[in-house]
Amino acid sequence: MKKESWSINDLIDLEYFLERDELLQEEPGVSSVAKRDRGIYLNTIGPEDPGTDLTLKPLIRSWLDQRRTLEKSESGSHRPLPGEAFGDVYRLTAYGLLIAGILSGSGLAFSFLTYRGIEPLNVSVYIAVFVLLQCASLVVLMGFRLIRSVKRSPFGTSVVFSLISGLITTLLQRIRQGARRSMSGSTRGGLAAVAGLIRGKRQIYGSLFYWPIFILGQIFGVGFNVGVLSATLLSVLGSDVAFGWQSTIQFSAQAVYKIVQGLAIPWSWLVPAHVAHPTLSEIQGSHMVLKDGIYHLATQDLVSWWPFLCLAVLAYGLVPRVVLLMLGLIFKKRALSQVALNHAACVRLHHRMVTPSVRTEGHVVGTGEAIHHAEQVPSPSVSHRKDSPLPASMVALIPGDIFEDCRDEDLTRVVQKIWGGSVETTYRFGDDAGEDENLLHELSQRTKTEKASPVLILQESWQPPIRENLRFIQDLRRAVGETMMIWIGLIGRPRQDTIFTPVKGEDWKTWHQRLSSLGDPYLGLERLTIDEG
Repeated sequence: MKKESWSINDLIDLEYFLERDELLQEEPGVSSVAKRDRGIYLNTIGPEDPGTDLTLKPLIRSWLDQRRTLEKSESGSHRPLPGEAFGDVYRLTAYGLLIAGILSGSGLAFSFLTYRGIEPLNVSVYIAVFVLLQCASLVVLMGFRLIRSVKRSPFGTSVVFSLISGLITTLLQRIRQGARRSMSGSTRGGLAAVAGLIRGKRQIYGSLFYWPIFILGQIFGVGFNVGVLSATLLSVLGSDVAFGWQSTIQFSAQAVYKIVQGLAIPWSWLVPAHVAHPTLSEIQGSHMVLKDGIYHLATQDLVSWWPFLCLAVLAYGLVPRVVLLMLGLIFKKRALSQVALNHAACVRLHHRMVTPSVRTEGHVVGTGEAIHHAEQVPSPSVSHRKDSPLPASMVALIPGDIFEDCRDEDLTRVVQKIWGGSVETTYRFGDDAGEDENLLHELSQRTKTEKASPVLILQESWQPPIRENLRFIQDLRRAVGETMMIWIGLIGRPRQDTIFTPVKGEDWKTWHQRLSSLGDPYLGLERLTIDEG
């Protein structure tokens, strides 16, 4: 299997396909989704290296590539997928911001550099607007980043990130609503997937979506400084521009020289001294005094400032923006490499691919007795690797009203069938609020002190999820942590011989919608049934 490389476009397409598949799995039994994913695994992924255990991210990446190919062939059109659409919009936005930066920088610089011959242009204003203001913004940006690093605050709590991501989400929603009439259902679902990924997937993707926004800001900054430099050079080359300095505060020429000499430190060792900054005599000769006019000022002193101004914009404006742009690209790539695709939807996908399908067939022999044959499709062995999303063991929470009817051997059999693991221990809950609180405390302590196992909560699907159910799940999430998997195992109406009976489609849909409203990506839903026949 080739080494996978992920992009934000890939993650958007992945979330789009996963969400579609989640909505399709409302009917019990082996669905077409499971058959399709199992076929993808056997026909295109598994046989590539049958003697090697498959890791999670390459497995999902190969599945994504196949799903894209199938989507293109089934649709019979060249309509872009959500990830491609996002990539095109992002690319156009980047070009637009670059052009806007160049136009705004050059326009502002040209307006300042308009020289009418009455008095020289004040270099203090130029430095304040085009150099010091940018330096101040960079210092503020670095200060906020340092504070967040010290406090270890997640990017989701960033005011700037929240405002920008909220603005993007609102814009996408308005575009989706405005174009709803002309879009097909799959296209509308794709835009919803993009908006949902930005709005509701921060818990999974962390700072990943901060860096594209950061990169766009640096692209604008690069364009702005390129515009300022271009306008300054064109004004100097194409017209007679004179620069001088003046201030209400009575600075001496020696003090101004020291300030200029300090600002020129980054490039003074690269260029000759007379180019790096004006000399003391040139600074004295370009000092403007309002009552004296400009006739006593020498031309060579008035034109000595422009190399210093251009180098200042280059060193304090353009170069830092280019460096930040490169760092943004590096950090975005690192954030992509650190994405752990171990949330509920990916675990379900992994399970559909690696779990052998079972087909039951029956025929009648001469005595009239029906003989059933179970045919299992062969597959490569799947072990519980360190990076496998399938749990080796689980902690089961069983409601008090079905606790006595839940036989250990049946529960173990179901967990083994679905997750390939075992039941570590079982707890009873729902009888008493105080006991439930003690249970949550015990689970919280287990999470802190040892290698904690995922939690399985049994629920009767025919009883709709009430507020108490959802509150207990939320309390459990706070107890076990943000990324611990919690599985809701649905059972149908209990029979005398077992409680693990089939779940009706409408019951599954009700539970799926209510649990989705919690916005918890590490909360999964499964049917717990025992194979019959």
